[in-house]
Amino acid sequence: MRILFISSSSGSRGGGELYLIYLGKELAKRGFTVGLWCSANPNMDELANLFAEFGQVLRSPYKNTYNLKFRSLEYIFINKDQNYKNIISQWQEFKPDIIHLNKQNLEDGLDLLDWINHLSIPSVTTIHITQTQATLGAFLGFFRDIIAKSALKKYHHHIVAISENRGIELKKIIQEQNLTLSKIKVINNGVYVPETTERLKKRELSRSQMKLNPENLLIIAVGRMEEQKQPLLFLQWANYLRQHISSVRFLWVGDGRLNSLWDQWVLGNNAQEYIQRIGWQNDVTPFLAAADVFFHPAAFEGLPFALLEAMAWYLPCVITSDLANELKFPSDSYFVISTDNRFEELNKLLTPEAINTVSDTGYHLIKNKFSLNKMVNNYISLYQDSQILFNSQLRNI
Repeated sequence: MRILFISSSSGSRGGGELYLIYLGKELAKRGFTVGLWCSANPNMDELANLFAEFGQVLRSPYKNTYNLKFRSLEYIFINKDQNYKNIISQWQEFKPDIIHLNKQNLEDGLDLLDWINHLSIPSVTTIHITQTQATLGAFLGFFRDIIAKSALKKYHHHIVAISENRGIELKKIIQEQNLTLSKIKVINNGVYVPETTERLKKRELSRSQMKLNPENLLIIAVGRMEEQKQPLLFLQWANYLRQHISSVRFLWVGDGRLNSLWDQWVLGNNAQEYIQRIGWQNDVTPFLAAADVFFHPAAFEGLPFALLEAMAWYLPCVITSDLANELKFPSDSYFVISTDNRFEELNKLLTPEAINTVSDTGYHLIKNKFSLNKMVNNYISLYQDSQILFNSQLRNI
């Protein structure tokens, strides 16, 4: 089977792009031919280079919705990509058996959705963040949501949500458009789950390379340094814990527009001795292996790969109550800190018994429900079902 992934090309370096790498690489290992089409924008170079290690990469000029000043409003009323015929020709030349569109949110890539819809090729579309622009407080969000929902209504094929809760959100939207709910499929994001021997071996090596003493407690976060991820809340949590644990160290893996604010805070609080940050890393597993606790202070997510990977590496995870309400994981699979900054709740981390319980519960949750193997198997089944359904529809025309 030849599978062409089409990226809406946000260039966000987020979970949506990691998802393409994880899924595409594993499919290639299983003998499928995979390709990736994405924008020629330099923001997509990193994704394209990583994907090229195991699949063919196609690129052409394309302006992502994120790069339009008025987002989908501009797409409807102003911007019409004159290059769409060349883009479609690229897709067809790959000779895909199925096209898989990867959308960051409801709004982006609406033109791609439309172009795919007019091809005689079966397809599926994955949407990672299902929150509407209105609920996120975006500029003219209500009207942008109308445009996005209209485009989804016109799409003929399966739409995939990356978690059960995201699926519930999508079904509400589909019901508003009077469409059949069978159009929505839920396939949980999945990550590689290391065995205990691999994890412990890598932990010893990583802590040695990072020059951590046995008594050092390392707490890390992984993510873009953007408002959604709330890195400044990470600093507040870190500042509180430092007052109670003198040997604690903190590390943020990732960068973004809040880098300078982060640096100002660290310098202003003389915290550079115990709080560091490093730029984006293609492989974060050495840091997960070395860590003792994982902080994920994001305000909202789709289904964060960073959190899933931390749990897979047997780390106790700390998240916000807002994110916990979205994920709806078992309550003992992570620590939840309320959004009113009641930092004393972090004292739960001082209890070894609680840490062990959370680590073990989170690990088994990932192993049983959010493994990479399970995700890939489910997508293969969906691709096959989509082909059968598409061929059946052709015969009935």
